[in-house]
Amino acid sequence: MRLFHRTTRQMQLTHIGTTYFERSRRIFEDLQLLENEMEQSDDTPRGLLRVTAPVVLGHVRVLPAVLAFRKAYPNVRVDVLLLDRVVDLVEERMDIAIRMTATPPLSYVAKKLGDDERRLCASPAYLAERGRPSHPRELAKHDCLVFVPGDVAAPWKLLGDDGKLASVRVCGPLQMNNSLSLHEAALAGLGIADLPTYLIGEDLRAGRLETVLDEFTTIGRSVYAVYAPGRSVPARVREFVKLLARQFDDAVREDS
Repeated sequence: MRLFHRTTRQMQLTHIGTTYFERSRRIFEDLQLLENEMEQSDDTPRGLLRVTAPVVLGHVRVLPAVLAFRKAYPNVRVDVLLLDRVVDLVEERMDIAIRMTATPPLSYVAKKLGDDERRLCASPAYLAERGRPSHPRELAKHDCLVFVPGDVAAPWKLLGDDGKLASVRVCGPLQMNNSLSLHEAALAGLGIADLPTYLIGEDLRAGRLETVLDEFTTIGRSVYAVYAPGRSVPARVREFVKLLARQFDDAVREDS
């Protein structure tokens, strides 16, 4: 029986192929459910845990949790996928996705780990040469280091102590799609950057970077551990989320 229609440009399932795929997927899901139920009988984490996270957050916050988890549960093998895109948990067979979002998905369990706290910052050398902005509108006159996830950079949105929102279209000598690179550029004195506190905490304490416009708060997101709902969540998923939540709490206390 033909399962695929194949050409030089694309491949599609036939009607029989679609039926075969759907039935096979249900069988696979039943097997996973059975394995999870067997695992929960002794409540000992084991098996394969697949985790995905954004690149920088994953490197700074998630990987230390993975290392601690492996030491605590040597019977669990962990696959980590660091990508700056939204990963489909079902399509890519992920157990947990760490996401930074203002609107967590309703169809999954979303455990809040913390807030994506950010600060506008620059090097002392840049501020000595160009001055320190006193209002968001003055950012238009500064060299700003802009994060560009796609083709167009979004304006910086800042909330003042008075509750008023300022939206500023900024520009500067560098636009990048990676926060680590923007961090290095800020340290080099190339301009003002909007960076997460988990990335710049040590630099602020050491005086390598200084914050600006402290009376304004950047509109940020929250960090969630997202995983599939169900009656029998695997012990490896439950315990990793617990450990990750503790690690985030400890890190926030260190940064504050």
